[in-house]
Amino acid sequence: MFLQNPRNEMPDHFLAFANPTRLRILERLAKVGEVSVNELAEHLRMSQPRISWHLRTLRLGGVIRTRRDGRQVYCSLDLENIRRYRERLDQMLGIPHNGKVKVREEVGA
Repeated sequence: MFLQNPRNEMPDHFLAFANPTRLRILERLAKVGEVSVNELAEHLRMSQPRISWHLRTLRLGGVIRTRRDGRQVYCSLDLENIRRYRERLDQMLGIPHNGKVKVREEVGA
């Protein structure tokens, strides 16, 4: 899944998070799980092509996965891949990983 040099993929992964619309998409997917592109477009009040453009960036960044069922395309978070990228970033920055740190603990929530 990862290339020989993981730094080649890191920019694409984190670029996926660098847009308010994509963050809204991720929030929606986190809340409802798998959702069709059309349902997502309706919920966000955006055109389907615009949503698809953002989903492509998220997919290329390894943040979501998609599946096709007939003419419908469904998307969901790729939590395992997100975890792997986070571990790679922690490793690159020298942050120890004990597998038990929760995001809420890290930000003091």
